Order: sequence, then structure tokens, then C-alpha cells
Amino acid sequence: MHITFLGMIALFLPTAAPPHNVTMEDFFRNECNAGKQVACEKLTELQEGLELQEQLQQRSVEFWKTVDTRMLMLDKKRPDLHAAYPLVVRDYIESKRADGINENLNETLLPECAQHYHNYWINKKLWYPANDDGTPDWPSIYVFIVDHYYGYCLRSAGKE
Repeated sequence: MHITFLGMIALFLPTAAPPHNVTMEDFFRNECNAGKQVACEKLTELQEGLELQEQLQQRSVEFWKTVDTRMLMLDKKRPDLHAAYPLVVRDYIESKRADGINENLNETLLPECAQHYHNYWINKKLWYPANDDGTPDWPSIYVFIVDHYYGYCLRSAGKE
């Protein structure tokens, strides 16, 4: 059997193509279009979650435009995450209320949660979300604080 050089290329060409990435959204959409109701529900949940994430990202940027972050520094390099925590949580709750969502703030948990969050990033991990120049990445810090409040603080207090 005689295979030409072009024939060999044709044999290997399909396997040399880069893999096609499929997102969860693509997967659920295809499954939903195929008539699978569970996939339609998952697609809706995913889209709602992505929308909430986008709103949180936007709020995290907007919030810091009005805050003097120099007052939230332990020294020239490290942020005071303990001081930033209640500011962020209060702002987030107020933004939800402004959107017509009835959110309750548990003020009694804030000091303990703020200390836990600060200790986790600064003392345990020995770093914090930062930009390439080493300055605190305040929008990321905002998102992490909101995640900590809902993901750790309220759950550990059994008050979710």
C-alpha cells in the first residue's frame, strides 16, 4: 500500500485541529434545545447567576469611586480589610434594597466576620487581591467580601 505525503497529512489533519471549548451555557442550551427540561432550568439558573455576577462587578467598581481608600490602608502596601468589610457589606445591602430586594443586614455579625475575613487574607494567606503594581484591587476585594458575607459569615452563624 502506497500512501502519499498529502494522504498522510489528510489522515492526521482532523486530529491536529484545536479542541472546541464548550461552555456550560452552550451545553445547557444545546440540551434544552434537544427537549431536556432539566437543562432548560439549569440554563435559566446559570443566566440569572451570570447577570447577578455582572451587577456585582459593576457595583464593586462604582462603590470605590466615592471611597478614599487611603484611609483603608494598614500601611503603604497592605489594605485594612477589617475596616473595609462593614463598608462593603452595608453598601451591597443598600444597593439591593435600592433595587427593591428586601435584604436584612446582621450588624451584630459584622465585627466578627470582618475580623475573620481580614485574618484569612492577611494572616493566613499572607496576601490580598492586588493589582500588578501591588496596590489593593479594591473591586475584587468588594466581590470577595460580599462572597464571604453570604458564603461564610451567614452560613457559619446559621442565619442564611
